[in-house]
Amino acid sequence: MSAEKIEGRTLKQWIAEVDAIISQRIGISVHDLADFAIWDSWNDGVTPEEGADMALDNDDLPWLEAEARGEFE
Repeated sequence: MSAEKIEGRTLKQWIAEVDAIISQRIGISVHDLADFAIWDSWNDGVTPEEGADMALDNDDLPWLEAEARGEFE
């Protein structure tokens, strides 16, 4: 992994920020989700917030959909 920085962050720092955002939002790691274009997103200057949104949009997250329908009440 390169130590190069895009928008002031290395790839490792960017992934850690994306992971923290996702963990705060839904309580799991970005590494627990379906794969998405992490390197391309970082390299294109996507913000960690946008990257978290992309990762979440890329995954089915069926339990969140069931929860939204009230199936866990």
